[in-house]
Amino acid sequence: MTGILAKMNHGMLEREEVLALSLLSAVAGESIFLLGLPGVGKSMVARRLKSAFKGARSFEYLMSRFSTPDEIFGPVSITKLKEEDTYERITAGYLPEADVVFLDELWKAGPAIQNSLLTVLNEKIYLNGNHTMQLPIKGIIAASNELPAQGEGLEALWDRFILRYVVEPIVEQSNFQSLLCPSPQTALIFDSEPFDQQELEQISKEIEAVDVPAPVIEIICNIRQRMYEKMKEQEQEAPGTSMPQDNKQLYYISDRRWKKAVNIMRASACLNGRNEVNYSDLLLLVHMLWNEEGQVQELVEIVCKEVLACLFRGILKQKKSVNRHAVRMSPKPSLYILDGMFYEVLCDGYALKIHIADYETLLESGTVMYASETIDDCLLVRPKGSFTVQVKEEGKIIINNCSYELRTTFDPQITIKQLNSLGTNLEDIFSNLLKSLDSNLFIGKERFMLNLRNTYSYYDAKLNQGR
Repeated sequence: MTGILAKMNHGMLEREEVLALSLLSAVAGESIFLLGLPGVGKSMVARRLKSAFKGARSFEYLMSRFSTPDEIFGPVSITKLKEEDTYERITAGYLPEADVVFLDELWKAGPAIQNSLLTVLNEKIYLNGNHTMQLPIKGIIAASNELPAQGEGLEALWDRFILRYVVEPIVEQSNFQSLLCPSPQTALIFDSEPFDQQELEQISKEIEAVDVPAPVIEIICNIRQRMYEKMKEQEQEAPGTSMPQDNKQLYYISDRRWKKAVNIMRASACLNGRNEVNYSDLLLLVHMLWNEEGQVQELVEIVCKEVLACLFRGILKQKKSVNRHAVRMSPKPSLYILDGMFYEVLCDGYALKIHIADYETLLESGTVMYASETIDDCLLVRPKGSFTVQVKEEGKIIINNCSYELRTTFDPQITIKQLNSLGTNLEDIFSNLLKSLDSNLFIGKERFMLNLRNTYSYYDAKLNQGR
């Protein structure tokens, strides 16, 4: 995989991220839209993507308002029309038989072309006369120097492009100088062969088997809620309303887009050699949820905040619990903390463990939940289990309507040691996140670093309050 990306990037300047994302979208069976001014290399991305697939055929077309379906899908077969009275196109050399497709200035195409593209993008099929063609398309890249105009019914087509990327002109001075006066390119030998069809089919099966852990689902749900709240805020800003309907849907993300976004993250995990989605894959949402260019930075902030909030939530609850009991050290005994993670429950003379976070949840909510005794004598508190648990009074826990006290001890060194270790744990968690970003082939870490560090500093300060 790294060899294929190296080959695609050979001789390119500041295009690593967009090339990686175009390959990711193709392997995942999705499409990508590139927004950028003329001359920034959008068409070159499609040509480099072709090199990733063995024997790939490409189709490129620059759209205009005068473009006809014949120019995209092939001319009508006169023979078929005369002899069989069938309206069928000759597709050889046109989009229906291409592996990699590049459609420039897509929004200028007429309705006949755009309507046919809806099924091409979503299902990879094309209705040609009386039969349906299953298309061999692996990657579809569309490009424009503008977003779809409002009020022209382009929302469905726009929604089909799962990945969206803004291609900027070259930024670094040294790279710009290399563009003006390039050094002679030497031929490089790459170890990796392009993907063949059999490999792609195997990867597709592996992508389906990639697990999406519960914390990742939780973060996605939180981001979705944030987007919903943003949409409601925007509607309230212009009650009445003089705001165009498309503007009202600026933060609307369809269920189809959410589902396909998870598929992209699965593909990222698979191509990075993992069998489950991790926190670094979540940053790809920044390229999948925006509807206007100005939202990209806003999404960087939202996604970074939700990822770190989930990562640090457990340790912050732990800190809250330690602080609560640290102030009661003398002379009253504090609750016994086992390894700083669990309380001990003396149940009929038998010691069980309950996670501090679970105990705090029960204490604050007062609701009845279920639990099951699991490995290492630990009570696993979940919505379903073998017996009921509840906390009505601090220091006691009710199991199947019988009250049991938590074990107590007078050892201030336990809580002091735990408080001193929390900061290190927080730093380790953040460090591990950065390492996962470094190893992710599809993440341009520079885009996220400022927000990640600012959010980390916020939680670090919050954690250190009162220490």
